[in-house]
Amino acid sequence: MRHIKIFLLLFLLTCTNNEQIVPNPPDVKVVFTGIRTASATDAQINFINNHFDYVMTSLLSQDVRKKITKPKLFLYRSIQSTWENFSQFDWAYIDKHENMFCHNNGKRIITVYSSYLMNGGDLVDSISGDALNHWINYYAFNASEQVYKYDYDGLFIDEASHKLSSGVVYGIMPTDEYPDSMDSKWRDDRYKALKFIKSYFLDKTVVFNGLHSDNGAEQSLSYTDGGMWETFAFNVSTGEYYGKKKWQEVIELAQRNRENKFICIVSKKEHLTEEIDTRMFILSSYLLVSNKNVVLYMSDLTLGTDAILYYPEYMVDLGKPLDNYTQEEGLYKRMFEKGLVLVNPDDEKSIAYSLSKEYNQVIPNKGGLVKEDGSWEGYLSYQKVIGKMPLSPMSGVILIIK
Repeated sequence: MRHIKIFLLLFLLTCTNNEQIVPNPPDVKVVFTGIRTASATDAQINFINNHFDYVMTSLLSQDVRKKITKPKLFLYRSIQSTWENFSQFDWAYIDKHENMFCHNNGKRIITVYSSYLMNGGDLVDSISGDALNHWINYYAFNASEQVYKYDYDGLFIDEASHKLSSGVVYGIMPTDEYPDSMDSKWRDDRYKALKFIKSYFLDKTVVFNGLHSDNGAEQSLSYTDGGMWETFAFNVSTGEYYGKKKWQEVIELAQRNRENKFICIVSKKEHLTEEIDTRMFILSSYLLVSNKNVVLYMSDLTLGTDAILYYPEYMVDLGKPLDNYTQEEGLYKRMFEKGLVLVNPDDEKSIAYSLSKEYNQVIPNKGGLVKEDGSWEGYLSYQKVIGKMPLSPMSGVILIIK
């Protein structure tokens, strides 16, 4: 088994018959989805090559590069915290320079993930004689050297959040580096760090994980090529719906930036494979803003955060979008050549939509894990609908013109 960490954007596949998996992609993609995993067999890599657009891996491997032939390949590197046994960098060198680490009372801060918290403010002029003795300089130089040496298409900067949660570090905050306003200092250092790192990748794509509306993270899109919003719709710990206001923040952010920036929307939830209605709500919400720059990643946490997952609703063929989404009495709608998408993001209110013609409602069945032999189970079926289309709270439907 090849141990690689990957981030995948799926090809959209056409669906032409009820309750069948249809292998041929349509002329126009509508759904782009993503996933990350720590391992992939040769059969799974073959599946990747035939279904995905992008791969994110932590490994430096010519073998992986040769096997992943069709998708674009991104190198994964964590900026906020990293592991001694994860050979992204030269740890013997890093250990010599304590300024690279965040400290509490002179001691390195350990995260809840058993990794060291790195000092995002440790940055000096790149022409300084001791530049590589500082964390952000060291990170930018080494990550860029690896990307160019192994001919990757870009860099994915993980853990680039603009606000540090005390839950990540057992409540011990790096007060030595940030004695006053920690949030604003952490944020401003992150701006400088991302801008500096991007300067090493002028002809490559740089995407950061840490895109949220709070504490100014969206401003970092002006310094990079894109960002990932990793908590769309549901709380990862509790599985609870964040509510319409938080949902709307993500949709509006994607809408504002989708023409010029790469935006990845991530929704993680336990038992997602069995919760068909929840999956349709997430996918329908995504389709309101989907285009070639907007990516969806749905993760069933019960199957493991690194599992390769694929869902039949990714095969929906709606043709080209005809317009941007619109709102009508709390309901969100987007029209496509071959149908429409309706979403009710309200926590409590049900809404009925009057259909002007007969449609086929898309009903996904099964889906989930892509097995080690490259096989996968899932298919689409359809249900005729006409008249009033009821949408319960937190629901979405995809309708195909009959």
